[in-house]
Amino acid sequence: MEQIEAKCLLCSKVYQLFEDDKDFKKVTEKKAADPSKPGTFICDRCANKVRYESDDKKKHPKPSSN
Repeated sequence: MEQIEAKCLLCSKVYQLFEDDKDFKKVTEKKAADPSKPGTFICDRCANKVRYESDDKKKHPKPSSN
């Protein structure tokens, strides 16, 4: 099974991506285009964090009791 190292753009953690990962194909295509640059992607943890924060910003504020 083939694997590749890729770095998360937001948290900078290095992950081992295997062939069955959803981002594997995208990262290998980027590395093939420019092998001098490391493979980068956004990990699931950071993607969920950004989604949660953006959904939280869209919510209407609760009315104050004053």
